[in-house]
Amino acid sequence: MTSVDPTVAERTRYANLRNAVAREQAYRIKRGLYASNLGIYRDRVPNVFLVAARAAEDAVLTHHTALEAHGVAHSPLRTVYFTSAHGIGDFQVRGYRLTRVSPPVVSGSDANLDMFVTRVRAGDAIVPVTTKERSLVDCLQDLRCAGGLEEFLRSVGGFTSISADSVAAYAQLFGSPTLTARVGWVLELAAEEWHIDKEAVERMRQTLARGTYWLTRRQVRGKQQEFISRWRLYVPSGLPYEDWISG
Repeated sequence: MTSVDPTVAERTRYANLRNAVAREQAYRIKRGLYASNLGIYRDRVPNVFLVAARAAEDAVLTHHTALEAHGVAHSPLRTVYFTSAHGIGDFQVRGYRLTRVSPPVVSGSDANLDMFVTRVRAGDAIVPVTTKERSLVDCLQDLRCAGGLEEFLRSVGGFTSISADSVAAYAQLFGSPTLTARVGWVLELAAEEWHIDKEAVERMRQTLARGTYWLTRRQVRGKQQEFISRWRLYVPSGLPYEDWISG
């Protein structure tokens, strides 16, 4: 992507950019966002993580894209997810679809989501991305944005450690016992690999009510479910969860 000299007048910058697009020296990705088409950048796929990070001033890579940025995604996807409070529609760049995810709806107006954002190197850029703990929770909140259950478990299994306290602190902002049950179950699946604090997980379990919860958003007709009594959670039966997360 191109950068501009802030000392040049805005009208001049706009005229220069318009001329560059007309000469095919640059191209428009979306309103206000352009990429260079000169030299080594000609016909080259831009750094889509950087494109997503520049889509809005508050943009943060999230869900499966965050797992890719952290270097643990099992498979690359052609969809790039980012979160922003701005109503940005999907847009495409060189075969990739960039999709905005609404910021999480959490309880408490003083919730500081910045605590769950970090910065990582993606190619030649440094981009904002949800922490590995937040990424885990966000994916469990909506597995569709994680590439599905198997892709999610195979991906997060690449983490060498996870802070159960940080996971619990973020998960509790949702006030959702369903999400807590999902998260607790996954933490215990990889407890040894991630060096999980068992007491922190137990504190999460004790917040659950007497209801029953589901791993997936809806029960698939004809698909048998297994009940994980410790978490009062129904999960699709007969799937090799431990194998997926252990790699």
